[in-house]
Amino acid sequence: MKKLLYIAKIALVFFLFGCESNLNVQPVASIDANEAIKDANGLNSALNGLYNDFQSDSYYGRDLFILNELSANDGKRTGTSLDYQQFENHSILSDNANIESLWSSAFGAINTANNIIERATPIEMDEATKENIIGEAYFLRTLAHFDMVKLYGGIPYKSKSTQGVSDEINAARISVEETYNLMLADLLVAKEKVTIEKGNFFVNPVAIDALLARVELYYASYLLQMGGDSEVHFQKALTYAEAVISSGKYELEPAFGDVFTTKENTEVIFQLNYSAQDRNRMSYYLSPISLGGRGEVTFSTSLKNSYKGNDLRSDFIFQDFPTLDGSATSKRVAKYQDTANGADAIIILRLADMYLIKAEAHFMLEGIAEQDKILEAINEVRSRSNDPLVNLGSDPLKTILDERRWEFCFEGHRWTDLVRTGRATNLLGISKNATLYPLPLKEIQTNTNINQEDQNPGY
Repeated sequence: MKKLLYIAKIALVFFLFGCESNLNVQPVASIDANEAIKDANGLNSALNGLYNDFQSDSYYGRDLFILNELSANDGKRTGTSLDYQQFENHSILSDNANIESLWSSAFGAINTANNIIERATPIEMDEATKENIIGEAYFLRTLAHFDMVKLYGGIPYKSKSTQGVSDEINAARISVEETYNLMLADLLVAKEKVTIEKGNFFVNPVAIDALLARVELYYASYLLQMGGDSEVHFQKALTYAEAVISSGKYELEPAFGDVFTTKENTEVIFQLNYSAQDRNRMSYYLSPISLGGRGEVTFSTSLKNSYKGNDLRSDFIFQDFPTLDGSATSKRVAKYQDTANGADAIIILRLADMYLIKAEAHFMLEGIAEQDKILEAINEVRSRSNDPLVNLGSDPLKTILDERRWEFCFEGHRWTDLVRTGRATNLLGISKNATLYPLPLKEIQTNTNINQEDQNPGY
């Protein structure tokens, strides 16, 4: 396992990350960061390397989404991984291999982003393109920090690269509130700098508003749980979500399955591209052996049975596929079907999320008085389910969270949705301590500013 956080990331290894990439640069292999990012080609290669960091199997290429579903009990372990079993049972050890590799992958991406931000300014190249690359790095640095704060609570916020053995490696944890404020500031920088539309495999101007909407929603939810002033952040979440919706650049796909089987679609705002040469492991891990997969994880019966009525999304997600030998059929999580090549895109932001953020923010700000607006937003998403809602029920927030569950299963939302709204403990029958993952043991052992006393409670 690479300990990207604990050693100096002196060497940057960059790859061109897919046949549909529109950055025409040569890969740069294993050279000093100062040498790698010294001209336009080096900067473009570094940006490709940053996107590649997010594609890691330990990050978006497999574990980030799978660990989320196991923790929410919407995923079920069907293989032999004892490390996965700890997430399913909510008994995670601090030396869990997935805990360590997820942390290392995210902070490795953060370090790559910091190298780009620090070294881009003096490079002579088209100014708008250079500023756009810097903005992309700010966005992706925020995304990685956001992924970590949702799972671990207070984290070190890395805003400088680690070249050689330096104090930047040994950063202390800061509070959740400080982390959110720094993330929001970084996203506003990104919003100023990203002006070029390069397609949904890259950070684009609307993607920044979409991530701002999600971060503001999570921050508001956290403040509400802590007794803080959440209203201003729910309002900002609503404002950014409506800005994305009204931009006119994206539309919900009429057929739910097209969101996942067609990379160039109208709904996805930002996704990671994969190919047979640069594959992810989602379908391989989520498909049974009879379909060519590893059979490590599948959907839980409770998730499948939770869909109501004639929900066409359920028909797509839990459809039957012919087995390799042609003798029978079997099921997989049909959002990820390319077991052979691992070339399914990994969706990070899509328009449906903006409608459901809008619905939740309206409810948190105005309550049931805005039922019509809330139902309108939810039913935009449910238009593909063939089963529109007519009321919000006795627990409107549960109604919204259920909708998020059905729409976004195996897209990395359910666990953190339950945690941020304070519903994980009762719904899953777990302790408050179990709603955060443990800090990796290796981080405690190697970071001189993080000790066992800084570990999350219960670990």
